[in-house]
Amino acid sequence: MTLSKRGHDEMLDRQGDLDGLNGNAVPKIGPFLRWAGGKRQLRKILLNFLPEDIGQRTYREPFLGGGSLFFALRPKTAILSDANKHLIRCYEFVRDEPGLVARYLQTHASKDGEAYYYRVREEYNRSEFSAAQAARFIYLNKTCFNGIFRVNAQGKFNVPYGRKESPAIPSDNDLVGIAGMLKNTSLKASSYEKALEDASEGDFIYLDPPYPPLNGTAYFTHYTIDRFSVQDQTKLADCVNDLDRGRCLFMISNADTPLIRRLYKKYELVSLPVIRYLTCKSIRHKAKELIITNYEVKDETPATVNSRFKKHDS
Repeated sequence: MTLSKRGHDEMLDRQGDLDGLNGNAVPKIGPFLRWAGGKRQLRKILLNFLPEDIGQRTYREPFLGGGSLFFALRPKTAILSDANKHLIRCYEFVRDEPGLVARYLQTHASKDGEAYYYRVREEYNRSEFSAAQAARFIYLNKTCFNGIFRVNAQGKFNVPYGRKESPAIPSDNDLVGIAGMLKNTSLKASSYEKALEDASEGDFIYLDPPYPPLNGTAYFTHYTIDRFSVQDQTKLADCVNDLDRGRCLFMISNADTPLIRRLYKKYELVSLPVIRYLTCKSIRHKAKELIITNYEVKDETPATVNSRFKKHDS
């Protein structure tokens, strides 16, 4: 399987020609949420690992998070899912009622401050989902500590205020553009197992699961009440083997650890240098991630990837 950078460029070019509010042009569209483990910094590199006929395949992403690869690729047909129902409900309201979400969000942005943040967090934890709740979700995501989504044993969001001076709140035109990209997507709040039950031959699946911790350090994998353990990583590998037998194509991002290498040893593995932020102290740590595929990516060797990564990072 070879790569098509031209095809990737053509898909990136489709991000134009959306109508914003009041006739304003919509800017280039990217992820509108911060998300732990998100691939915003790696998305251009990940595009080089996709099969050349990706535009003819149904795109599935069962660990959606911030959706960096989805927004970079903008596939024609996509099925997006995540176990975090708060996240998926937010995507649904942004897709279906972007103008209303934007109006609520502008109010939050104008009142931002520590005391106001905690009032919104309290209201969020006692409210049902709606356009107003989607705006609270985005506001909390943009102003909480490190963009973490963490819930306690009762399922209540409990991340403290992040004290950002100028949070990057999406504008009304941003949300209208995002709604346009999400218009023809299927959104599901479900486990990855359930989301992939109906995966068909020829589908392309991008999996970016919560990573195992580095060197025993804490890492925020608990964005739902449940955790993602070593046993879960093993269970995911079994699911991936089923996808391979079903003649689906997949790409996985995961930590470059002995466990992950052992689980996926029969597939194509390429290691990438990355920077991770560890624990609640925002400590930068050099690490490596694996890109795992069940198809050959001919032009991607560790040397070429490292060269491209350095150019991208500079």
